[in-house]
Amino acid sequence: MTDAAGDVVLRPADDPYLAEAAEAWRTARTDDLTRLRAGAEKWTAGIASLLGLLGVLGVGSEADRIAGLTDEGQTAVVLLITVVVVLGGFAVVQGYRAAYGWPQTRVVTSDQDLISWYSSQGALPSATAARLRSAVIAAGTALIAVTAATVVPWLLPSVNPPSPVVKVELTDRSVMCGTLLSSSAVGRVSVRRADSGDVQTVSLNTVVRLFPVEKC
Repeated sequence: MTDAAGDVVLRPADDPYLAEAAEAWRTARTDDLTRLRAGAEKWTAGIASLLGLLGVLGVGSEADRIAGLTDEGQTAVVLLITVVVVLGGFAVVQGYRAAYGWPQTRVVTSDQDLISWYSSQGALPSATAARLRSAVIAAGTALIAVTAATVVPWLLPSVNPPSPVVKVELTDRSVMCGTLLSSSAVGRVSVRRADSGDVQTVSLNTVVRLFPVEKC
């Protein structure tokens, strides 16, 4: 303790557990960096896996819907995807920095250099914890952006409503499948075939059955 005159005075600790707590604190601090880096290593693997899975299952499955949006809608989705990529990359980099640090070369040729190195080592646990927090926050924000990029295409208007996909069975027992097109010819129906891309027009007299399908 320091008295009123500024002199240091030693006296027995009032709390019998104070010395034990101080020793426990010192021991815990020696393991801070090791525990933080071990935790960051597990977080980083989970973040990378989750972002990759959501990217494939989320935005990847909406490619056809995105292609049918207006220019403004496509721009909005592209911006969201850019946010996901930037935040996801930042989260992974920060996670790896927290887990493994950053390779550096330090030259120690004097006592001052040694003290400087020791001070930087003491600041590592705090910096590692900050990097891990920023990685988790960035990953959480990226997940929100992935969700938005998945939902937004269904909320925005398309350029044109999608044409129905149909299967047509004819009297000669042939079957064609493709996109039903508008036709001005009376008594005839036009279909853009899915197998060749050609437009085939047939008379309704030759159609046995025409029914919608999800895909050819």
